[in-house]
Amino acid sequence: MEDFRPIELQQARDFSRKLNATFEFIRQNFKSLGKAILYIAGPSVLVGSLLIGSFMGEFLGMAQRIQSSGSPEDMANYFLSVSFWLQLILMFVFLFISYVITIATINSYVILYDEKKTNKIEVAEVWNRVRLAFWTYLGTTILFFIALVVVYIILLIPVFILASISPFLVFFGIIIVLGGLFFLVISSALTYFVQLYEKKNFFDAIIRSFKLVNNGKWWSTFGLLFILQLIVGISSYIFLIPYYVIIITSSLHSVQSASPMEFSDTLQIVAVVCFTLYYMAQLLLYSLPNVGIAFQYFNLVELKEARGLMSQINTLGQADTGTRPEEHF
Repeated sequence: MEDFRPIELQQARDFSRKLNATFEFIRQNFKSLGKAILYIAGPSVLVGSLLIGSFMGEFLGMAQRIQSSGSPEDMANYFLSVSFWLQLILMFVFLFISYVITIATINSYVILYDEKKTNKIEVAEVWNRVRLAFWTYLGTTILFFIALVVVYIILLIPVFILASISPFLVFFGIIIVLGGLFFLVISSALTYFVQLYEKKNFFDAIIRSFKLVNNGKWWSTFGLLFILQLIVGISSYIFLIPYYVIIITSSLHSVQSASPMEFSDTLQIVAVVCFTLYYMAQLLLYSLPNVGIAFQYFNLVELKEARGLMSQINTLGQADTGTRPEEHF
């Protein structure tokens, strides 16, 4: 029988301990968390992934046919067609919903784990939290998009100013824009978790995130997210390898036979399957950086406010009615 010991979330951790705690949490909750994500977020993730896989397969096939024919009219007809825009809109809608539900599911599970101190968490319990969090997260995501557009427009002002001085300075203006956006994205990384855990509205949550992250811990937050996102990217990219192997093999064959490469129906099916699995894996593996964000939140709160320490001090002298786990030496 497994000797389960809950991970103390409200604890200050250095960089390596945060990474270790993230992987330990995923290992410890792989079955329960995976089941919750599969049942709650799975349907929308599957539909969104199928739509983007189908879109990419059709797009690549059309691009190859247009390249072979060299007809600009075919390209114009494709991009102006109703089916193209309908598929594009449906794809973004389902991916948007999948993103929101996935984050709500993971954060709800983490909070339930913190409350119950167990990995025996039922899907119904998570679903009850997700139903309430979904609309909050939906509004937050929309507000994030609007804020990103507004900030982007504001940050473009230095680019136009520098461009009026000299075209060579445009490069530095672009660096300013990208740097500013990158800084804001990392600074607001804790917003979703703060909203659900501290029950704050969007503006209070984003201010709270900025205060925690920009208290000398911006680079720490960036490093943690960079490594975890890199792992997710590499892991999900494995599903695209068969597609690129077939593409490279077909290209070499076409070069040897001196004939243009044809994007066959088989290759289009392979593209649909590979891209579907790729985007599905990305969304499902998002639990890794999202759990990392949760550990970073608890780490920063503990460093600044010592909530976990105060909780331990308040419980000193209280009778321990729980069963103590056996010690193994």
